[in-house]
Amino acid sequence: MDILYIYVFLLSFLTVEAKRDDDIYCAVCRALVDEVNHSISLVDSKQKVQVGSFRVDSKGNQKVVEVPLARSEIHLTEVFETICEKFRQYGNTKNELGKKSVVRMVSRDGKPLVLKDIHITMEGMKLLTHTCETIAEEYEDQIIRAFRDGKLAAVEQKVCGNIAGYCSEEDLNTPMPEPGPIQESQKVEDKREDEEEEEEDETDEGIEEEEEESENKDNKEEL
Repeated sequence: MDILYIYVFLLSFLTVEAKRDDDIYCAVCRALVDEVNHSISLVDSKQKVQVGSFRVDSKGNQKVVEVPLARSEIHLTEVFETICEKFRQYGNTKNELGKKSVVRMVSRDGKPLVLKDIHITMEGMKLLTHTCETIAEEYEDQIIRAFRDGKLAAVEQKVCGNIAGYCSEEDLNTPMPEPGPIQESQKVEDKREDEEEEEEDETDEGIEEEEEESENKDNKEEL
């Protein structure tokens, strides 16, 4: 019974591996690296965090050093806790080579984008999220180490190309598909909100001026 179970498990595993789409894995890996890179850019470069060093001083105490928070293991580990949830905002498309790829359907600040040549299904979004989780589980440590010193292109090359082997040199030299512009309906909504904010600011300024004038008048009467 145990042998049969192991055989079925290995057969299922090999079947899943055989069905793995390297084009999608390459695209998701690159998008994952880009999302991590964006998370790094959101942190003030001046922020530091103290971390322990393997070196010890003459008294046997472990040395503490300061490193940039943005690229620290502490911050990047936190980033990875939710990074794959972002792939619910991605859809399937094709790149310049005609290979399968992925692209954002929603801007990073939550605004809907114009969707062109994008295939969207709930199953597809689940698959992208699952693919991200598979890559993150396998290569999180390598991505974190690569980002300590490397920039986006170097991390893509090292992780998605050299280590994982998802992307060829040609893949990595091909730009990822660009997200579409913000939808016109959203632009109209943004403009309306901006106008309302301006009106509120003008109203607040008017109220402040009236209060100031009233206060000055009261002061003069007291004198």
